[in-house]
Amino acid sequence: MDETNHGGSSSSLPPFLTKTYEMVDDSSSDSIVSWSQSNRSFIVWNPPEFSRDLLPRFFKHNNFSSFIRQLNTYGFRKADPEQWEFANDDFVRGQPHLMKNIHRRKPVHSHSLPNLQAQQNPLTDSERQRMSSQIERLTKEKEGLLQELHKQEEEREVFEQQV
Repeated sequence: MDETNHGGSSSSLPPFLTKTYEMVDDSSSDSIVSWSQSNRSFIVWNPPEFSRDLLPRFFKHNNFSSFIRQLNTYGFRKADPEQWEFANDDFVRGQPHLMKNIHRRKPVHSHSLPNLQAQQNPLTDSERQRMSSQIERLTKEKEGLLQELHKQEEEREVFEQQV
């Protein structure tokens, strides 16, 4: 498929994005890396083969960790903690034109002031929503764990009084 070359639009895209899209979209390597069922993320099924065979074909390295770091700089996130599945709202099968909305984030330097850094790298609406949902989920999880801890402490006290 020549979808990545709509009127030369891919030339204005970062090579990392076009190469990643081309690699994922190549059905001959589906046993190593492929689109997910939703077509809104991709899965690296076999990281050793991915590093050994695919990365050097598309990039100047074969380091899986470096590839993941690069994904992170473009706003990709791990979509499933159980597998190497990565997503970005604008990285969608059959819609390479959306990649024009993906931008590389500036690196965070340890000497940067927190609020200066926030001005330089504002969160997108989807990132803000995802973080809010995560905070809410973690807060509920923490409350549940605290309740369980208190229950266990009470049971221990009762047990110690019986002994």
